[in-house]
Amino acid sequence: VTRDDHAAGGPRGRRVRGREPIYWDISDFLIDEAALLDDDRFDDWLALIADDIRYHMPARLTRYRKDGDGFDERGAYFDDDRLALGLRAQRNGSTASAWDRDPAPRVRRLVSNVVVHETERGNEFEVHSSILLLRSRFDAPNFDLLSARREDLLRQVDHGFLLAKRRILVDQSSLGAAFLSVLL
Repeated sequence: VTRDDHAAGGPRGRRVRGREPIYWDISDFLIDEAALLDDDRFDDWLALIADDIRYHMPARLTRYRKDGDGFDERGAYFDDDRLALGLRAQRNGSTASAWDRDPAPRVRRLVSNVVVHETERGNEFEVHSSILLLRSRFDAPNFDLLSARREDLLRQVDHGFLLAKRRILVDQSSLGAAFLSVLL
C-alpha cells in the first residue's frame, strides 16, 4: 500500500504502469487537453467533457496537519457541471468584454507526474497529475504561476477518452481574481 493508494480516501484498483499502452493513451489525452486550452480552442476542449462532468476546486486552507488536509469542500473556487463549463469556455473564448482575456494572455500548462489506476468499471480510470500554469499578460516581465494536483476520472469511449470528473487541489491558499476564469 502506497501513499497514493490512500490519497483520495481509500485503496484503488490496480496501478497502470508506464510500460502499458493505455498509460500513454491517457498521457496523450492530458497533453492534448492542455494544448487545446493553451491555444484557446475551447469548443474542441468541450468535446472532451462528459455530460455528467463535475469540475471542482475546493478552497485551500492553511491548517496544521492535526486539523485536516487543508481543503474546504463546502467552500469552493468553483464547482461546475457541463453547462457552467460551457459558459466559462464561451466567456474565455468569445466574450469581448472579458477584461482578463483581452488582450489575450499567453498561457502554458505543463502536466506531469501522471499516475493512473484502474477502477471497478472497466472503462474508467482514476488519473492523478500535477499541473503548472504559467501566464503572461500585457508586457509584464514576470509570469503569474498556479500549481495544483489534479484528481481526474477519465472515461474510455469509442473515440478516446472523456473527462468525467476533475478535482483540482491548488497549492496556493490565496488566488488572484484573474485565475478564477482559467480552466485547469
